[in-house]
Amino acid sequence: MVRLPRIPRLPRLPRVTDLPRVPDLSRIPRIKLPRMNAHWKARLRAQRAWWRRRLRALSDGHEVLFPAEGGGVVGVATLHDSTGKGPRIAVLHATAGSGHKSAAIALANALAEQSPDAMVREVDTLLFTSRLYRTSYSQGYIAVSSRAPQLWGTIYALSEQQRIVRALAPGREAFDRLSLRRLLRVVDREKPDAIVCTHFLPVEALWPRRRANKLPVPLYVVITDFTANPVWIYPHVDRYFVASDQVADELHELGVPRERIEVTGIPVDPRFGRTIGREAARARFGLSATGPVALVMGGGSGVGPMAELAEKLVALPMRPEVVVVCGTNEKLRRQLEGSIGARHGRLKALGFTHEVDALLEAADVVVSKAGGLTCSEALIKRTPLVVFRPTPGQEVRNAQYLESGGAAVHASTVEDVALTVERWLGDPAARERVRENAGRLAHPGAAADIARRVLDAIGSKRRNGR
Repeated sequence: MVRLPRIPRLPRLPRVTDLPRVPDLSRIPRIKLPRMNAHWKARLRAQRAWWRRRLRALSDGHEVLFPAEGGGVVGVATLHDSTGKGPRIAVLHATAGSGHKSAAIALANALAEQSPDAMVREVDTLLFTSRLYRTSYSQGYIAVSSRAPQLWGTIYALSEQQRIVRALAPGREAFDRLSLRRLLRVVDREKPDAIVCTHFLPVEALWPRRRANKLPVPLYVVITDFTANPVWIYPHVDRYFVASDQVADELHELGVPRERIEVTGIPVDPRFGRTIGREAARARFGLSATGPVALVMGGGSGVGPMAELAEKLVALPMRPEVVVVCGTNEKLRRQLEGSIGARHGRLKALGFTHEVDALLEAADVVVSKAGGLTCSEALIKRTPLVVFRPTPGQEVRNAQYLESGGAAVHASTVEDVALTVERWLGDPAARERVRENAGRLAHPGAAADIARRVLDAIGSKRRNGR
């Protein structure tokens, strides 16, 4: 007789009465808010209106591009007076670095000079955003590029990948347009005759309006580097003004029609195109009329190992005078003023200055970063340039362009900088060859050329009655 295996007894299932009781939500009474009567509704509306007026008053006129009277110009201290009969032109930029603003100021001055009756406004686009967005956008670039340059280089390299740009662009552009909705309202209300952008941020906000035929004015873009990045590329842009044929080719490869690209150079202040004379420039800063002079610049914030670099240059065998522009870095300036070179009269430390044009003319060689505006200014003054530790991304591309044209040398270490400066100071013929190469790459009339092109387009549109 075969015995079957004993089946184990299953555990007892809980009875319905043993399960936890689910509360009956239907018995919970609904929370009823008291109705707001007409009196409280009126008070709430009045309070909102009061806050709107208060915020407008605190904005100091930042809600307008073309104020009717008084110093209401947005983002720049200089007000271009006009009769009000000429065209109204907005030059938009964003203060992510100083180059975009400098290009915008140069263009605004050139436009006002060529058309005195025009109402020209150079506008910082970020003034129309929230304080949080404005601070994070302007200071974020400076913090990342100066403190974590390799991270910035990675971000820039990713931005050059069109597949990644196409994937991320919709969300990023939607957020930027939401943040810039005040700018859109102002542009719609004031209807300028032309808009020129020296930064891609305002283009992000404005090109959809052009697509929808809600912005019936020309939209121009000025690229302020010697390279083209896909973040600058948008449809419905009437014309791109670029630094070189190489940038034009890059834009065309990215899909911009060739007839919408014009090579003008990067706009800089017209004073860089005026010569004051080497002796006069040196006399302005108390420098030797005949001895070698090296100029060191670290951008508006005076970043980098400037003190170490200055000491290396002061110790060169030909004993050059070294001028260091410290920008807003007062700590660096005090440190240099107490150095041995300063005590012996061979090192001068300057703070923020508006006389870079005279300094470039006084110097035999300049050591600097590779921002687009800085490079353009050095080219116009034909000053041999040693690019020291350019920020990965657009600055490295700028350095590569200038080095390929024989107008600059890219140096990665303080020792490399000292060797290049020593070679150039000791070989006037080699220095003269670099100056000739710089002159071939320079575009001293870029701002005037762009201004003329914009004004001609406005005049043609008005003659055609559009």
